[in-house]
Amino acid sequence: YADMGLDDLNRFANESTSTTQWEGEDYARKRRTADIAQLWIQPAKRERKVNYAVDDYYREALRQNSKNNAAQRAPRPPKQLHISDFQFYPPRLQVLLDKELLSYRRQIGYKVPKAGAGANGGGGDEDGNDSSTSEVRSEEARLAEQAQIDSAEPLTEEEIKEKEELVSQGFSNWNRRDFYSLMRALENHGRSNMSLVKTEVEGKSPEEVEAYAKVFFKCYKELPEADRLTAQISKGEQKRARRNEIQQLLESKLGECKQDPLRHFSIPYSSGGSTAKGRVYTEDEDRFMLVSLARNGIGSDDVYDKIRQELRLSPMFRFDWFIKSRNSQEIQRRCQTLIGLLQKEVQGGRAVRNGGADDGD
Repeated sequence: YADMGLDDLNRFANESTSTTQWEGEDYARKRRTADIAQLWIQPAKRERKVNYAVDDYYREALRQNSKNNAAQRAPRPPKQLHISDFQFYPPRLQVLLDKELLSYRRQIGYKVPKAGAGANGGGGDEDGNDSSTSEVRSEEARLAEQAQIDSAEPLTEEEIKEKEELVSQGFSNWNRRDFYSLMRALENHGRSNMSLVKTEVEGKSPEEVEAYAKVFFKCYKELPEADRLTAQISKGEQKRARRNEIQQLLESKLGECKQDPLRHFSIPYSSGGSTAKGRVYTEDEDRFMLVSLARNGIGSDDVYDKIRQELRLSPMFRFDWFIKSRNSQEIQRRCQTLIGLLQKEVQGGRAVRNGGADDGD
């Protein structure tokens, strides 16, 4: 400013548009950048795994396991029929399938692998006698299996035709779900009531169920779980027989009442009658439950839910909030108690009649 005059100094003006710029450098932006650099924390870089997808991970893991176990898995012939015991194929069919399998393994030159060093678990005494004995037995079994493969012969034309004929004799369209569905139906309805059993197997026509049931009753002892299935069906039949006895008892006792059983049926309480201390149900409520149980049938589905609904809708108990608030389980327990009283009365009457007959003799 040395060359400027007084007039120039009076007309002094800053040529720059900002007070923070000097000699071509913006000090405001420089300061702002420095402040941001001090406050900013750079986030960590995300590391992506190679097998991030679950499907890819398990696909690779299974591929590795298949490579490791490829030498231990015995090859199977293509399209061999899978036989289940409940399909009741002739035993001869399994013999032919085994022969076909051995012939296929001989054809491809399969060798039975030796048992691994730790396959037997390493058990035994300090001298290792048990372990060595197990290894000897495993080696003997391997040699016997290999001898069967080496001496196997392919199926002849007659055996192939026989196999095709035997395949058609089994129940190939029955699976395990159908089999257990039939077992539940037999347990619920019994072997003597096949008309209901034939309609209980879902996905099978009555004719198919009847044809399968004939073979089942003839060959069920061949099944490995025959004893358990027989016990299960017998248990269901006994339970149904007890329900029938109870139903007959209810109908006979209610039939003995000449007047309306809802009002005049006499319940043989043990002591104190319906006003005994601690009894919460009235005699009208007990009579209604017994009549409703006999009418709906003790073996019907949801019978106690039906009794509960009838109690709620009956005008006899319009203001009886106690009986209206009982659930199905409580009603079931009360009905079982009342049935026990009736059975006890019948047993007592039989004992009295038997005692009188003995005295007469």
